[in-house]
Amino acid sequence: MGDAMKRAGLLLVILLVATAQTTDFGQTRPGRTGTGGELVQDCTLYFEFLGRTGAGRDDTFDEDPFGMGYCAGLVRGVATVADSHLQNQVCLTNNATGPQAVWAVVQYLNNNPLTLSDPDAELVLRAMQSAFPCR
Repeated sequence: MGDAMKRAGLLLVILLVATAQTTDFGQTRPGRTGTGGELVQDCTLYFEFLGRTGAGRDDTFDEDPFGMGYCAGLVRGVATVADSHLQNQVCLTNNATGPQAVWAVVQYLNNNPLTLSDPDAELVLRAMQSAFPCR
């Protein structure tokens, strides 16, 4: 299998896992659809929790720990895979931080409101491509 096929297959697996309904894994989370509309709420809250420095703000944690964890995991997972397997599409800088990646997603979603019904993992990838393009 060629490099391009491996990358496409890996991206497909990540997109399938990332967009799977939480109930697919036996956890009850009624009403979640895995769209950008939910993700922008989760990531905005997570960014507030992290703050720009990553120091954390405990007062926001209790609002939706599941959503914040979902945002963090999805952004980190997509960014890591894109950085290592899609080198021509996403080039994370060596000093890119978790808060910067989450903020890139929040900004992308806020600037592209017509995409909020799209799958969240796909939107994270688009945000990474926009915020961390290869030059």
